[in-house]
Amino acid sequence: MARLSSKTLPQVSEAVATPGYDRSGAGIGIVHIGPGAFHRAHQAVFTDRAMEISGGDWGICGISLNSRDTAQNLTAQDGLYTLAVKDVEASYRIIGSIKRALCAKDDPSAALDALTAPGTKFVTLTITEKGYALTSGEDLDKSNSHIAADLENPHAPASAIGYLVRACALRHSSGVAPLTLISCDNLPANGDKLKAVCVQFAQSFDAALAAHIENDIRFPNTMVDSITPATDDGVWADVEAAISLIDKAPVQREAFAQWIIEDNLPDDRPDWAAAGATITNDVHAYETAKLRVLNGAHSTLTYLGLLAGHETVLDAINDPDLRRFVSSLIETETLPTLTAVDGMDLPDYWSKIRARFENPNIRHLLEQISHDGSRKIPARILPVIEHYLKKGEIAKHACFVLAGWIEFNRTRRAAGNPPTDAFLTAMENDLPDPALSPAEYAGEFLDLTRVISSKIGQNPAVRDSVMAACNNINKSGVHAAGAAQGIPS
Repeated sequence: MARLSSKTLPQVSEAVATPGYDRSGAGIGIVHIGPGAFHRAHQAVFTDRAMEISGGDWGICGISLNSRDTAQNLTAQDGLYTLAVKDVEASYRIIGSIKRALCAKDDPSAALDALTAPGTKFVTLTITEKGYALTSGEDLDKSNSHIAADLENPHAPASAIGYLVRACALRHSSGVAPLTLISCDNLPANGDKLKAVCVQFAQSFDAALAAHIENDIRFPNTMVDSITPATDDGVWADVEAAISLIDKAPVQREAFAQWIIEDNLPDDRPDWAAAGATITNDVHAYETAKLRVLNGAHSTLTYLGLLAGHETVLDAINDPDLRRFVSSLIETETLPTLTAVDGMDLPDYWSKIRARFENPNIRHLLEQISHDGSRKIPARILPVIEHYLKKGEIAKHACFVLAGWIEFNRTRRAAGNPPTDAFLTAMENDLPDPALSPAEYAGEFLDLTRVISSKIGQNPAVRDSVMAACNNINKSGVHAAGAAQGIPS
């Protein structure tokens, strides 16, 4: 069987949608750093549709910082790949917006050339929370090994932040128009955070460059949402059957996809709004709701579900006890912390999210979601705890989720199979001994102010609740532990 490419595209089954625009005539206007599954299932799809609707030179150059496989597979297929939408009935679409793919580790000069090309007007990023090298105080972590190396030699960057700052410097010195830099990662105020670390990075060696980045570069905040499970063997087989070609870079996602972008964009931009994106002045309200409801529920089901022996989100939401617990968490503790955006019905929002979790055609692995919890729990669960502490109250459900994450870390480390969490791995020497009792381990973990702010971790009532929950989870299991804590469900 032939492989998907520009040459074989006409052979694709008529039942599969293909790019409805002239790919060969479209120039590259966007560089994306981190062209993994989420980008290819989300921003690249919005751009593909925008080009189909309104045209423009908005082709994408995808830059992987380290992964050769993604760049090689996309290059072999002329940037083409299949999006499999797993709904009640699956649908397939060939996405054509990616026109070039590079691995920066193999060809750093080509990566900088793409970032500094006059035709490049936007850089979008999906580099995960850890890629921003943030301290717990949300400043640039100059002790981060990648950042430290780039600060030693800013002319030869290896990190995403290093590449962005170097590109801004080269464009500014040669008179090329400033970029618009768009974070598409799941962290609050992602544009503000990206701006802060870029400015702080530049300030370390060039105050004038820092001022240019501060004053002349746009950093719109965004919110992104679409459940995108890792590509597995079933997806490979389904795609091959659907398109009648071999595709080495397919991605899958649910039908729902949301992209909220702050109205801080230049006039010359892709018609993302026509493609379904929301351009707004209030990204914060959208992102807070998403982080605490969708992502908070995901983390809850993940750590409690893994402790209970489940494998997927579907398994966990179909566990009656976990379903009751997460519903009670969201309805009684999380939703009251939120302010609804105009037209948003928060209870209805949660109902729709729960229905998305119940999609039997999406196999979202809890192990995948569990990665880098130290960057996720502080944004998804801890704000709920803090909200109630300000009122002199304890959020019992949220504290139980925090305990579940801590106990998950302890048990995995004790078994010699530590969680995938780059931030915790980097501070391994500071972590508690997993041979400690669950309560003792939790107590020392709560002292890690780089992970958990002292106003939460040092609060006596929070400490008592979390340490008791860790002990109960270990002693009785997740299902009985909540009842032992007196948590209603």
